[in-house]
Amino acid sequence: MATMWLVMAEIISNSQSSSESKIGFMNITTWADSKEAAGSKIQRYLTSFGWHLVSIDTANIIDEDSAYGDEVTEMINSTRNNPNAIILGTFHTHKTN
Repeated sequence: MATMWLVMAEIISNSQSSSESKIGFMNITTWADSKEAAGSKIQRYLTSFGWHLVSIDTANIIDEDSAYGDEVTEMINSTRNNPNAIILGTFHTHKTN
């Protein structure tokens, strides 16, 4: 049975406005049967943008009784009634030299 997942993923994004790739991380919510299924679903989705999933730092089933920040709460609410949802949070980049 599919459950809602909150995933923190490390991603390489390719910007259309720049030839540089950016490495960063974001929270993502989606429905899946397992951590592995969530990762596969997210990887396929990111590939459609020309982005690359580097790793999944954390993946947890969403606990409806837990308190989350405003952005994650909004993502959960957007995901809740859409079994096909893959909701991406803010992309946070790493500062590199």
